[in-house]
Amino acid sequence: MQEAQPIGGWSSPGPMNGTDTLFWRMGTTPLTRPHVTWVWFLDTIPDWTAFLDGCRWIVGRLPRLTHRVAETTLRAGTPAWTPDLSFRVTRHVHRMRLPDPAGPRELLELVEWRNSTDFDPLHPPWEATLVEGYERDRAAIVLKWHHSVGDAVTIVSVMNRLLSEAAAGHLTGDGLPRHRAAALPAPGTGRGSPASAGHGVANGAKATLREAVKLLTTPRAGGTRFRLAASSAARLLAPVVPSPLLRERSADVRCGMATVPLADLKAAGKAAGVSVTSAYVATVLAAFQRYHAYGGVTHTSLPTLVPVNIRRPAETGPGNIIASVRIAGPIGDMPEAERMAAVHTAITEARDTLVRELYTILADLSSWVPGPVHRWVVPPALRSAVDLVVTSVPGFAGTTFAAGCRVTEAVAWAPRGGAAANVSMASHDGTCGIGTNLDPAAVTDPELFHHCLEQSLRALGRP
Repeated sequence: MQEAQPIGGWSSPGPMNGTDTLFWRMGTTPLTRPHVTWVWFLDTIPDWTAFLDGCRWIVGRLPRLTHRVAETTLRAGTPAWTPDLSFRVTRHVHRMRLPDPAGPRELLELVEWRNSTDFDPLHPPWEATLVEGYERDRAAIVLKWHHSVGDAVTIVSVMNRLLSEAAAGHLTGDGLPRHRAAALPAPGTGRGSPASAGHGVANGAKATLREAVKLLTTPRAGGTRFRLAASSAARLLAPVVPSPLLRERSADVRCGMATVPLADLKAAGKAAGVSVTSAYVATVLAAFQRYHAYGGVTHTSLPTLVPVNIRRPAETGPGNIIASVRIAGPIGDMPEAERMAAVHTAITEARDTLVRELYTILADLSSWVPGPVHRWVVPPALRSAVDLVVTSVPGFAGTTFAAGCRVTEAVAWAPRGGAAANVSMASHDGTCGIGTNLDPAAVTDPELFHHCLEQSLRALGRP
């Protein structure tokens, strides 16, 4: 039996980067729980053995999924990934059946439940659930992972690769992967322990300080970086008045979903002279404009956070290599083309001031803030600084199969991070699935908001 070869970057234990650490520490507070959930809707119900065996094969290609987090003393500095000595796939892969008759609402309630449940810190922070009984003769796969494992871009990228490999002939005639459990690392193998984690933390701190000094003392380039960093910081810290309608916060979750043809977003963006991402962000803001209008509240802008991919092409491993730009998202009454243009200008200007090296160093240095201080400071700061997070990632580009079934649709729900809402979009075979993660204490009428979102999406197709 041939063994699966681990994908580069996914095999070695070692310290987290600064951004991974921030996400890990955010998980200590329910208000900022950083879980990502991705649902694949299937055209049929897969064989359970095939599904479980496929999960074993994927774990064999991605040994990082067998690693747990080894924290540091006082939760200061960067934790490390270390092998889970008692890892077993069946702890993380589950099978459920929704009560008959089940439809979208029942599935969304399952997503809400899983989003609100913390991971066991003694084991790898991910899970996959085969959900049967979704509508008639259909099923769904609910994937959930802690954001510290990786950002959506890297997860989508690696799943695109693995599912393509499976479809290209790495499966036997009965739909089972050729590379089976033999590909899993034996318990206790590989580097990594609390002691080695501490050693890695010390080395990481020294490297971070060296890079900071080098960056700050480089002539010319250093001055340019400082100017850009100062501009970026000014944008991030610039006061944007939060909406009085979205003032309250809680750890509760209300999930919803919608779809829109990718062609509609492209056409709307092209007509306004903006990117698909800008058209999408503007459409979400238009939904909030409608929601405020229904509530009788006039407000001109929302403090809006837009995650930005800063990966280089060669960086294909796990972890988070992302930044975030904050804009004053326009929610005034205006033509949609004008809103799209305003959003595009704001995002472009904010991205142009990002300095990847400084952003990374600041994330690394911030990981040294002790855990208790992080718990007291970060949630209130995020709550007052951000009302809305709008996430957009590329999904599956074409027809995709999982466990022998065709993936008909894919929808993701990203964490709010203390905001009133996170509205996430992932494309799949010409359709964009939109997942809404709402705080019902802030968005007190989720059904009305989804009505507003559907109105805004339908408006995209109008001349």
